[in-house]
Amino acid sequence: MPEWKQEIGKRLAGLKLAPARKAEIVEELAQHLEDRYEELLARGATLEEAARSALRELDDGGSLLAQELSRIEEKPQREPAIFGDTGRMNMIGGIWQDLRYGLRMMLKNPAFTAVAVLALGLGIGANTAIFSVVNSILLRPLPFREPDRLVTVMHNYPKLDLIAPVSPPGFEDYRARTDVFENAGASSGGSFNLTGEGEPERIQARGVTAGFFETLGVEAALGRTFLPEEDKPGNEHVVVLSNGLWQRRYGADPGVVGRTITLDGEGYTVVGVMPAGFRFYGQDDAWAPLALNAEMMSPNRRGSEFLLMIARLKPGVSFEQAQAAMNSVASQIRQDNPQQYPSDSDWGVRVKPVYEEMVADIRPALLVLLGAVGFVLLIACANVANLLLARASVRRKEIAIRTALGAGRWRLVRQLLTESVLLSITGGGLGLLLAVWGVDVLVKLNQNNIPRAREIGIDARVLAFTFGLSLVTGVLFGLAPALQASRTQLTDALKEGGRTSGGSHRARFRSLLVVTEIALALVLLIGAGLMVKSFSRLSHVDPGFQPQNLLTMQVALPVTKYKEDKQIGDFFRQALEKIKSLPGVQSEGAVSQLPLSGSVASGFFTIEGQEASGEQRPHTDLRASSPEYLQTMGIPLLKGRYFNERDTDSSPNVAIIDETLARRYWPGADPVGRRISYNRRDGKPVWREIVGVVGAIKHKALDADYRGQLYFPHPQNPWSNMSLVVRSNTADPASLTAAVRSAIQAVDKDQPVYRVMTMETMVAESVAQHRFSMFLLTLFAVVAVALAVVGLYGVMSYGVSQRTHEIGIRMALGAQARDVLRMVVGQGFVLALLGVGAGLLGALALTRVMSSLLFGVSATDPFMFVSVPLILAGVALLACYLPARRATKVDPMVALRYE
Repeated sequence: MPEWKQEIGKRLAGLKLAPARKAEIVEELAQHLEDRYEELLARGATLEEAARSALRELDDGGSLLAQELSRIEEKPQREPAIFGDTGRMNMIGGIWQDLRYGLRMMLKNPAFTAVAVLALGLGIGANTAIFSVVNSILLRPLPFREPDRLVTVMHNYPKLDLIAPVSPPGFEDYRARTDVFENAGASSGGSFNLTGEGEPERIQARGVTAGFFETLGVEAALGRTFLPEEDKPGNEHVVVLSNGLWQRRYGADPGVVGRTITLDGEGYTVVGVMPAGFRFYGQDDAWAPLALNAEMMSPNRRGSEFLLMIARLKPGVSFEQAQAAMNSVASQIRQDNPQQYPSDSDWGVRVKPVYEEMVADIRPALLVLLGAVGFVLLIACANVANLLLARASVRRKEIAIRTALGAGRWRLVRQLLTESVLLSITGGGLGLLLAVWGVDVLVKLNQNNIPRAREIGIDARVLAFTFGLSLVTGVLFGLAPALQASRTQLTDALKEGGRTSGGSHRARFRSLLVVTEIALALVLLIGAGLMVKSFSRLSHVDPGFQPQNLLTMQVALPVTKYKEDKQIGDFFRQALEKIKSLPGVQSEGAVSQLPLSGSVASGFFTIEGQEASGEQRPHTDLRASSPEYLQTMGIPLLKGRYFNERDTDSSPNVAIIDETLARRYWPGADPVGRRISYNRRDGKPVWREIVGVVGAIKHKALDADYRGQLYFPHPQNPWSNMSLVVRSNTADPASLTAAVRSAIQAVDKDQPVYRVMTMETMVAESVAQHRFSMFLLTLFAVVAVALAVVGLYGVMSYGVSQRTHEIGIRMALGAQARDVLRMVVGQGFVLALLGVGAGLLGALALTRVMSSLLFGVSATDPFMFVSVPLILAGVALLACYLPARRATKVDPMVALRYE
């Protein structure tokens, strides 16, 4: 017996195999080793070298025999337990052995394991990070009792494309005239000057009705919320603190309940502290009773819309039923008030779930990003599947030995899938670590524009998502390679050499995976390109003013201390005079609402000589401004004049409008000298002469055209809450902050300033949502392209290594290096072109989903759909060229002996 058969016989001697089966295995293994021995001799090896190499291959390739076959005890009509499905070892024991063997394979191939785990970690980590945001914002219930029954009630002006808060009399009507609400509450944003202990501080506060907390279904963590009698004028000097203010200002002292604190110069008794994390529409520091008085509740104050109304639906009442009830109430109000709401009025009341109100702006961006990271994961899976297919070729002899010893196809598939799942679970662990870091980065990137940002984090649902995703991913990228590998033909696998081990069907499948990767990467790359172009267009929008070298800050005078209009006017006049005298100050001004600040005040006005009523009246934004505000902001004067020091409370009332109002209501005419009327804050109508027309500004957002601006001199209608703007002579306007604060406190030492920032920062924050989406989508696209190109390079490199023998024959028969280069690059480029073609079709369909996120760019922008595929094709060509160039350097003599 040849020594090969003697060695194999020794390995199988202790096994209780049927003689015929043992002889078959011995013969097949021996024939393979003899072929290997003869081939080594043909390559010039000595007899001793050939024998040693063949025996070493038996040791390496037969490690399965040495480690596992020795434990086989064949029973009549049963497969060996280690390979069969019904042996003495139960399923759990078999899976445990699969896990142990899979771990050994991972440790045996550290380079393969590292590449696969890194690719999967990136894909799973990105998905986990985005899902944690989606989970906290879109999926996790609001932290209120039965949040699905909470709705907001708002006024709707379809002709003006305006959604507005409700008025005090409207709030009362909607509670009293319907039976769809279990209870209701209202709130209004505001702020207090907190003084008396430590430095003066401006805190954000919300005035609320007594039913506000009851409607939300929340209770104080310490003390209580408001009693019904505290919601009446004269009893409203009580306050509930946020958990954050309680800890920051009062050191989490439980004794704060019952203590009197000073807000806007008056004493307020602390009656409670809310739970940590309680938020409702903003970062409020405190809540105080609204205490709506009789004047506010008067029917003629229906136009005074400043209350955010929330209501809890009765059990069993749907949103549709609530909307129908509100439509009926709105119809009754229009009939009862024909002077305010003419017969053709379409004014109405809108009911919307609180949850929808909170997430409406960010939902499209999050869903697009979730889809993008899904594509990245699919590309990572395709890459790892390609790696597994390549490794399956190397392991064909191992699979053949398992098959020879009785393993069924399911048994082989189970083992290979176990290895895939182990890889994906390991990648999931890495992804979870990346996600923990990534979530912090995501929140910091866009904290001010993400609702419920403080709630974002890794919780049980996110952990379950990551684990489930890892399992599904393991099966997804492991199933096809496992099925391919389990089809191994025993005799061919033991006899054939490396050059044909891949199989044409396996090569086609790997090529299909690469085409898929390139297609998905192209979809993401085009989407990212559209976002980049959109953001570029948005960043170059002229806001209508000059934000450079502008410092802004807000000042809110307490009503209790500044009760008279003259006091308010004198404070801001003196403060601006002191600021103007500071070194480094070029000019200064004040305005009631800064552009892009998110604050807005609007109202109807009347044009002299034009009859209109209801929503037919002109509507505009209203701004109180100091004499030099428009010049300081760099808003150009188009006609007439700016305000000046002569526009005082004792001079004729005047106004300045912007070009949007001029074009809309005085088309082709000069509005300067015309008169308009609108109600002051106290509800009294005032006629004003238009003395100037200025350029239009972007007030709400850079990507939104607004309804126009009407400015009036601050001294003629003083507002106590104003924003200051200071234009600096220096490159860093923020360096003036301390000096400006000192100048204000020189007028009133107890007056804090807040929201201090440069105007350039405010402009940047106004596009933060767009920047956030663009950055993440671009990042995911770059990762996807990198993975796709690596996948293409891997397929081409593997193909070249498998065809080394063929290439050697071609070159021996006279093929030139350029012919080989053209052949290899051509084959790879065909894959790239197929991927680009499929990607273009996918992009045409999917980028339409992004339309709401784009500004000034079509979802089918021709430039992107031409340039991006060309760039990707160029990168793919480079990925093909590198292995092709290596193929041209093959030595024909070496290649002819290659296996």
